[in-house]
Amino acid sequence: MHKYIYIAIILLLFSCKSNAELSMERGIKYFEWGKYKDAVLEFNEAKYLQMVHGHQTYDDLKLLAHTHYNLAITHAKLNNLTKALDEAQRAFTLIPKEEYRELLTLIQQQIKE
Repeated sequence: MHKYIYIAIILLLFSCKSNAELSMERGIKYFEWGKYKDAVLEFNEAKYLQMVHGHQTYDDLKLLAHTHYNLAITHAKLNNLTKALDEAQRAFTLIPKEEYRELLTLIQQQIKE
């Protein structure tokens, strides 16, 4: 019987998501529902939690970069292009992925128009 309890505890510990990941998921849901201001709040919460409690592993860095990316898209939706550009630049600086560069280019083009 105790063996099953230990297995359950181990599974629970390894399946838990961090508060930052949960904030990211809530932000994505708000974005999907068109609640962009609420999404920004959740993404900013995720960013704060990562900066304060992050362990600075490569996965933490990828999550932080993706948080900046999500913030950039959300700010662009709200037509806050200056903030969107700043967040896109941070995402690309942390992890220079192609999709981050493409978003950065799109926002720069929107600002020029």
